Amino acid sequence: MTEVATNLPVDEPIIRLDDVTLVYDRGPGVFDINMSIDPGDLTFLIGPSGAGKSTILKLLYMALLPGSGEVWINGFLTHRTRMRQVPFLRRTLGLIFQDFRLLPDRNTYDNVALPLHILGLPRRDVRERVYSVLEDVGLGDRSQHFPKELSGGEQQRVAIARAIVKNPAIILADEPTGNLDASTAYEVLELLTYLAEEHGSTVLVATHDYNLMARKNGRLIEIQEGRLVG
Repeated sequence: MTEVATNLPVDEPIIRLDDVTLVYDRGPGVFDINMSIDPGDLTFLIGPSGAGKSTILKLLYMALLPGSGEVWINGFLTHRTRMRQVPFLRRTLGLIFQDFRLLPDRNTYDNVALPLHILGLPRRDVRERVYSVLEDVGLGDRSQHFPKELSGGEQQRVAIARAIVKNPAIILADEPTGNLDASTAYEVLELLTYLAEEHGSTVLVATHDYNLMARKNGRLIEIQEGRLVG
């Protein structure tokens, strides 16, 4: 895996939310969010279920747009980005979810290769990059296994491999350890830390697990009831 590149000067935040508010029709959202993250940072967004963590991540990959305020991410601004440009933003992102979202009828290799096929890379390049990233996440011997043949931790590693195979500038992980036991969760966290420290990826992890995050040296941002509190 090669080091990532961003669309911004190295001294500029790669993520910034300025006075961002989003209120849902049927309940709370997030309110007056101000935060910035520099390139290469490992950051944990911590709070209980329903606090607004997933909403912030959805604002970052523009599945949601703010009701007020501005979201900046790797050179893309919400008020200047048209819907047809959103896929170009997401090409610079690696997205990891709690439920893995693997295709059950495709093996490990094909699940990881999918983003590269979408980008139109030559088959030889796809093969080299997929096997390289599978080695990085410790799954070099699982390339032909289907999701149902893998443990939960292995499935999450496949999901991480799929997220990083295109060398994204930013990795957004939404409760990536939520379905894992404590030991496996820590292994996944170690992998995300490695990506930030060794490859220069900007990693933002949303989680409710205070105890797990307290064992790492990343920056902590706490959210309660839709507002940042620390």
